This record gives sequence, structure tokens and C-alpha cells, in this order.
Amino acid sequence: MSSILKLEVKSASVSGSFDCDVLAVFQNQTGKSKKAIAPRGHYASIVEQFSKGGAFAGAHGSVSYLRFNGKATAESVLLVGMGAAEELTLEKARIAAGHAWAKLKSEKDKTLRIDLDTLLSAKGLNHELSHFAWVSAFAEGLLLGAYEFTKHKTGKKDSSGPIRIVFVTSEKSLAQQLAKELPRLEAMVEALRVTRDWSNEPSNVGIPEYFANEARKFARQYGLKCKVLNEKDAAREKMGLFLGVGEGAEREGRIVVLEYTPKAAPKRNLKTIALVGKGVTFDSGGISIKPSARMEEMKHDMTGAATVMGAMLLAAKYQVPNRLIAVMAFTENMPDGRAIQPGNVLVSRAGKTVEVVNTDAEGRLILADVLDYVQDMKPDAIIDVATLTGAVGIALGKFCCGIFGNDEALIDAIRRAGAAHGERIWELPAYDDYFEDLKSDTADMRNSGYEGGGGASRGAVFLKQFIRKGNAWAHMDIAATAAGLSYLPYYPKKGASGCYVRALARFAAEF
Repeated sequence: MSSILKLEVKSASVSGSFDCDVLAVFQNQTGKSKKAIAPRGHYASIVEQFSKGGAFAGAHGSVSYLRFNGKATAESVLLVGMGAAEELTLEKARIAAGHAWAKLKSEKDKTLRIDLDTLLSAKGLNHELSHFAWVSAFAEGLLLGAYEFTKHKTGKKDSSGPIRIVFVTSEKSLAQQLAKELPRLEAMVEALRVTRDWSNEPSNVGIPEYFANEARKFARQYGLKCKVLNEKDAAREKMGLFLGVGEGAEREGRIVVLEYTPKAAPKRNLKTIALVGKGVTFDSGGISIKPSARMEEMKHDMTGAATVMGAMLLAAKYQVPNRLIAVMAFTENMPDGRAIQPGNVLVSRAGKTVEVVNTDAEGRLILADVLDYVQDMKPDAIIDVATLTGAVGIALGKFCCGIFGNDEALIDAIRRAGAAHGERIWELPAYDDYFEDLKSDTADMRNSGYEGGGGASRGAVFLKQFIRKGNAWAHMDIAATAAGLSYLPYYPKKGASGCYVRALARFAAEF
């Protein structure tokens, strides 16, 4: 979202000059032919004419952009197809709004008036959900679609999309509620911007030290405690796995520890949630080097850490009622004369030894050490987030992330939090049986197996070896969902998605 985008809410009609009016239009599916249902008000005849002519039927995700010459309340109108009211869900509302933003961006309109009454007055709309829920979902879809990454482009960098949005409704109570919610919506978009920007940053800029410095800045801005461990600190902590991964890199790794405590913290029963993020700022695969095709996308291999950062910022802005600890491990995985080699044995912080049979299975190594580190702080729940395996994409595709763990209540709570924002999470097994293929003849375990299939589960079970008895833990493998989610219009066509920031922040609020 452009930093100059201005959001407003009005409880009555708004006069003045607007580039575009935005109307939600539903579809009548009861007759032989599917037609748009004309909304009440100024544009009713226009929608009716377009529907009769077959130019616009209100199908979900469709848009129709019309320009006028002084005969309307704005220079143009955008009709946003919502489909049948009975079939509309919150996620479908987000998707429709995402399509709307894409069209508005291409038309270069700068000021919008969004008629919320056209969304809320439809017969058949699920009124078990509040008007506020529908409006919030529609606003999410609009605002999340506004992201652009132009930092490294020359010339003008102004947003190509709108810069002023006025939400208009005749419901005074809704207007008041939405006005209070706008800062939270803006905080959500800002948190996702940070996550997306971090993940999209080229790896010659986004080095471990860069992200550590950025985290310090955000900590000051959001009132978080911040500690940064360099490699000497990591050595004192005996983090042999983390240090081993970075052996081939010229740039030193960093471990960032952030802590949030609510301002109105109760004296007792304050729950602590640990969020742990994988931050491999560039993953060449090391000695087990990756194919060169699309290797540039390996700058996204730190998206787990970026997601944790965004979730921490959003939770702090929301003032969630639980204590949060974030640990983000940043390093590079590079081939070099000093790089770890297949067959090397490393000693973890937990004291367990690991035979490295594949240097491209490095994420689990750095996570193992920081997972052990954060357990010293005695959290009530631990969630690690990582672009861990390509196998999770083979299992699930790009339509959801995989979640594993040892506590069903924790997993269910995370999944519910994701579902509230259309962020889909699917549980996969972490059976102990998968460890059979990770047994080593020369160490306590090896970091990768030889059997085909189940790679995502083996990665999770490796991490499971470093979770102490009695600790609730969940592992989110976001390798397939971290970037390139072009099938949803409110995500960028290319680059980082920002997925699961909202889920984690909601979980932190509800835990």
C-alpha cells in the first residue's frame, strides 16, 4: 500500500469530486439467464441496462468500468461482481475486492468512493455474519491488493493506484465501528508490507546484518525489546548447526530476538508464545548446489523470518493480551572452501549430533538450534515458520501451507486463526516412523533421508527431535505459499505473498 493512501469513513452521502464510485453488484441466479441485480440509487438504471445487454451479469470476480461525461456523481463507476448473495463468503468478498483494485490500478483513478450499502443490502446475504465482518473482508481485499515493490526502480515511484478511499454507508453505527477499525486495517497492511518487502529484498541488500538493523528500528518504533546475537554470541551458545550452515558465507549470520509484553499486562497468567523464523537470506544449496534455473527466487528463503517479523509488528499494534518472543535466524547458505560438506558431523546446541548428508537441507539445522534456544525462555506455545521443503508443495500445491506438531489444540487454534482471513493451513503427519530414515551410522541423526516421499514430514520430524518433553510445538512449512500466489488477486502476481502474518497475529490475540 502506498504510504500516502488516505482512508476515510462517512455515514452519509459525500459530495465533492471523485474519480470513481465503486459498487458491489450481485447476480440473480434464479431465472433461466443469470443477470445482475440492480442496486438502489443513482446507478440502478445503468446496471439494469448493462445487465439486459449482457455486458455485465454480476458474476463473482467480474468487473466493469464505465466512464461518464458529467451525468454521474463521479467521473467513472466500477461495478464489482459479487456473484449470488447466498454463495458469498468472506474470502469471496476479499477476492472480488482484489479484482476491483487491479482494475482501478490500471485505470489510474486516484480518489474512490465505495458504496458499502450496495454490498450489505443484498437479499440472501449471510446475516449470521455482521455487516462489519463483510465490510472488513472487502476492505482487506482492496488494501492487500495495493502493494507494490518499487524500491529499486529508477524514476517516479508514486503508487499507480488510488491515494484516497472514502467508505460510505447509511448505517451510522457501522460507520462508527469501521472508523475505529481503520487504524487496525492500516496496521495490518503495514505489517504485510514489511513482510513482503523483506522477502522481496535482493540478497545483496538483504543480508543478515541488514535485517538485524531493520529489526532494531522496528523494535524502537513499536516498543519491543530487541537483542541481536552475532556469530561469536552464537558460538558461546554452542549453536553448531546454525554456525555450520553459514561456514561458506562471507557475510556473518545474525540471530534477532524480539520481545513484546502488553502494556496492560496482568500480574499472573500471562501466556508466552514463541515465534521462530527461518531466515536464510540466500540459499544456493551450498555444496549440494541447486539447479541454476530460478535460483534468484532463493532470496525468498528467509520468508519465515519475514512472516514472524510482520506478525510481531501487527500483534504489537493490536496490543494482544499475551507475551510474544520472536527469534529470527539469519544466515546465507553458500558453497566455499570452508563450507560444510556432505558427511560432516555438527553438534547442536541441544548436544545432539547431526550428520549433514545434504547441505541443501539447511533450514532445519538453523531452526533446531534456535528452537532449543527459545525453549530456555519457557514459552507456553512454540510456532516455527519456514520455507522448509519443496516436498510440501508436492503434497499440497500452492493453495495452503502444511502444519505439523505435537499438540492438536495448538494446531487447531492456528488453523482457525488462518481460516478467519482466508489463509488456509492443512495438517500433515509428524509420525515418529519418519525418523527411521533419518537415523545415522555416525551421528545421532542425519539431516535428510534417502527414501522417496514424505519429505515435508521428515523435515518436521527432524525438528521434533529438538522439542523438549511437555512443550507444545507447531511447525508451519510455507515453502509453497511464500511467494507467487497469483491465483488470488489481492496477492502480488510475482514476489512475496505475506501469507500467515494475519493468522499468527490473530492466534496471538486469541490464545
